[in-house]
Amino acid sequence: MGDRARSTLMRGLVGIMVGNGLALAIHGPATANDAVTQLRETNACVGCDLSGADLRRYNLAGANLAKANLRDVNFYQTNLTGADLSGTNLSYAYLGNANLQGAILNVANLHRANLTRADFTGASLYSTVFGEAYMENTIFVGALMSLADMRDVVFTSANFQGADLCGALLSFGDYRHQCVD
Repeated sequence: MGDRARSTLMRGLVGIMVGNGLALAIHGPATANDAVTQLRETNACVGCDLSGADLRRYNLAGANLAKANLRDVNFYQTNLTGADLSGTNLSYAYLGNANLQGAILNVANLHRANLTRADFTGASLYSTVFGEAYMENTIFVGALMSLADMRDVVFTSANFQGADLCGALLSFGDYRHQCVD
């Protein structure tokens, strides 16, 4: 191969590499904004990283957010009725006045989440970890909370009427008498 042919080939290869590099820069990994767009358009974002997103007042009824990273997400007054939040990381999330009736939060992490006036009526919170979550006027009426870990929760007030707390770990009380063998 002559010098001229080699030079032309090298310029072509550099052009391809630069072109591919620009394409990667333009179409690189999904950002949090892309994940929010996907969630708004499809009402689903399984395994997405939405950490730090502002989802205030969104209507996410029936949304599928299973295994998503929802750390530090603002869900103030968000409708999450019947949403699948199983296996999610909701640590440091703000769920003030959020509607989570009938939502599935099995094996979710709510460490240091703010649950002020959140409504979990009929929600499934099996094996959910509430480590140091803050609860004020939080509603858990009829919720399934078997094996939930609430040992370090900061309770101002919460309504557990009819909730299944079988095997739940709490800093106060013994709820094993409610369990059915």
